[in-house]
Amino acid sequence: MDIAAMSTGMSQLQTQSEHAVKASNLVKDHMEMVGEQVMQLIDSVAPVAAPDPSSPLGHSIDIRV
Repeated sequence: MDIAAMSTGMSQLQTQSEHAVKASNLVKDHMEMVGEQVMQLIDSVAPVAAPDPSSPLGHSIDIRV
């Protein structure tokens, strides 16, 4: 076995693995950022209105059997 060739191959494999991990981390960070932006957009588009306690809406339910 050629030790120099094996060492070079292992070094290339380690470099490829490091790049794959960095790329995966970048994708994960980007997805988290986009998710946070989506949540902010949802919160800003659909504000929740507080119910009016003096309104008769929702105080009675019509049920027919």
